[in-house]
Amino acid sequence: ICLLIFSLILLQVGGNAQKNQWTVNAGESVKEVLGDSAIYRYPQFQQGTAYYKDGSFSHAPLNLNFITGEMEFITPSKDTLAVANETSIKYITIQRNTFYFDKVYIELIHSNDAVKPGKLDIIKLTDVKKEGAFGQMSSTASISSAATLYNDNKSFYSNSQSQKLTERSAITLQKETFFFIADSLNNFLPAEKKNINKMFSKKIPAIESFIKENKIELNKENDLVELTDFLGKI
Repeated sequence: ICLLIFSLILLQVGGNAQKNQWTVNAGESVKEVLGDSAIYRYPQFQQGTAYYKDGSFSHAPLNLNFITGEMEFITPSKDTLAVANETSIKYITIQRNTFYFDKVYIELIHSNDAVKPGKLDIIKLTDVKKEGAFGQMSSTASISSAATLYNDNKSFYSNSQSQKLTERSAITLQKETFFFIADSLNNFLPAEKKNINKMFSKKIPAIESFIKENKIELNKENDLVELTDFLGKI
């Protein structure tokens, strides 16, 4: 029985790990390996609304692409396009979720009158391997050099999802989550102590005491929500 339970735990851990990291081999496309359920925020495009800074708004089926970092919509002619003029967007709502654009699309995870925490989910390129002598695969790009394909939070060029790898190579993709915190004007900064202290400079002792006593980790969503509630009270 113990062996069976241990085996099930290993399977569960392995399954969770596979959801956050993928290898795309020669002859495969990113879309084939990951599938829409991993590439997009929602399994299917959902009816949403884009609200603009000039007071206008528009409705369309929307979905956030974790690879390109773009908010995509389906046109009446059934084409899939990226939302343009992103800097003119005030915020976007899809179902009960809200997304702000501040260089990247940040999904709101909680809010009050004082502060807004959010998260950015991306699928980034972490390694490229090419076949060398004797058919062995060797890395040709480290995480840092592979980042040349990852500019302004755009992991790949727009057609990379459908393109197949024609070289005898393999790439590794990994999903990562980054947390942010914004002031009342929706200026988002990484959820770090220095940024929180800057926003609440008169409450630093109380904030540091709360973080220490409650063992708050700013890279965990539930902890960041708990801290947000505290900041709203002080």
